[in-house]
Amino acid sequence: MPRPADSSDLERLGGDLRQEMSATAVGLRQEMSTMGADLRQEMSTMGADLRQEMHATGEQIRTDLRQEIQTMGEQVRTELRQEIRESAAETRLQMEQFESRFLARLDASAAETRRYMGVVAEDLRSDIKAVAEGLGALDEKVERFRGEVREDFGKVDRRLLHLEVRVIGRSDPA
Repeated sequence: MPRPADSSDLERLGGDLRQEMSATAVGLRQEMSTMGADLRQEMSTMGADLRQEMHATGEQIRTDLRQEIQTMGEQVRTELRQEIRESAAETRLQMEQFESRFLARLDASAAETRRYMGVVAEDLRSDIKAVAEGLGALDEKVERFRGEVREDFGKVDRRLLHLEVRVIGRSDPA
């Protein structure tokens, strides 16, 4: 049976217990300090690894984005080229249609102008014909007038000649 403890035993036991607890506390502090240092070291290593991994991931994302931007740029260029070709084809078609309508209007206008000029030319021909006929009639009148003048001059010449003969015959004492 255990014997009852006296107060010195209890004090010794309390002191031992205090020493043991103090030693345990010092050991725990040292262990915690070591664990803290280890934890800090591990956290630092993990932070460096995480930074490195984030940097690598950032580089990969940048590379992927550049490739995607380049791919999208090529796709946009291709689409723009296609739209430009389609727009150019549509513009050519519209220009051909415009040219066709313009040429049709031009032909119609030229035909109308030809008809109008034909009428004007016919009127001018009629006027020229009338002038020519008038000139022909004037020529005939001038020729008749010349003929009449010749006849009249011939008569005047004969009269003057006849008068001269009479004047000479009177002045001649013969």
